[in-house]
Amino acid sequence: MDEDMVMEMLDHNNSDLPDATKAALDLTEDFILNHAANVNDAFIDRLKEYFREDQIVELTIAIGTWDSVHKFNAVFDVDPPELDKNGLFSTGRADVMEDMRQHLTCLGIEGDPGHPLHAEQLESSPA
Repeated sequence: MDEDMVMEMLDHNNSDLPDATKAALDLTEDFILNHAANVNDAFIDRLKEYFREDQIVELTIAIGTWDSVHKFNAVFDVDPPELDKNGLFSTGRADVMEDMRQHLTCLGIEGDPGHPLHAEQLESSPA
């Protein structure tokens, strides 16, 4: 994937992208923007023109997973990953709001200084 393909994806229906890619992007767009409200039998039939059923399931799982990761990152203000000097992707530490601290306390984690999610462990870990 290069920058040109990313730009084409912004208006994928009017792009030169392969029809299979356009169908996958239509699924992605409807899944995220409309909670898959338009994914009916006709939509699935269109996907089956390009993908096997197991591929449609895998694609849908991937879309749902990345949608959830994006929402989690938005809630906890996690920065997008950046490539570090070792060639690995890393992010900054998530903001832990007071509500999350209370939740951790209810789970018995906040009161356990040895637990990796304990505030002291989080605050002392490298960002």
